[in-house]
Amino acid sequence: MNRNKIGVSILVFIFILTIVVLMTQSQGAKVAGLSIQFENETTESEVKAILENYNIPVNYTIDYNSNISCGMYYVKVDEDKINELRKDENWTSLVEIKKGNYNIIMLSAEFVPDENFLTILEKNNLQLKKAVVCYIHFGVGPADWVVGKNCILEKDAIRIKNEL
Repeated sequence: MNRNKIGVSILVFIFILTIVVLMTQSQGAKVAGLSIQFENETTESEVKAILENYNIPVNYTIDYNSNISCGMYYVKVDEDKINELRKDENWTSLVEIKKGNYNIIMLSAEFVPDENFLTILEKNNLQLKKAVVCYIHFGVGPADWVVGKNCILEKDAIRIKNEL
């Protein structure tokens, strides 16, 4: 009889622990997808091959050459030149990503015809390049925010982003 009480107590403890773990997991920030920019002329099959090298914990689909993101162009700027550019009153930078010893400045199409911006690029010997933007949808089915089904935890999204 005493053995049964211990078994039931252990079972209740495991059940409560499972609920606590699930509640903690479900309260974490979740990500339904990532917008990723690739260099121009990166093919869809190359994008698939690149993503296969990362441990993405759910099934995903790729919206190749998506227009979901504002960054359709980019400029690579050496780390030692970025501070100089920021001082220019005509310099506009919405998103900067540090990558190794350079920064990637992502730009929307509205900056391309801007003469002041193009003059800055020319003066600093920088090239404006077109990007291939892909949106990675995590999971399949309706967006009911179930971790491991159609979204991932924010920490996994940050890991994937940092590895790219």
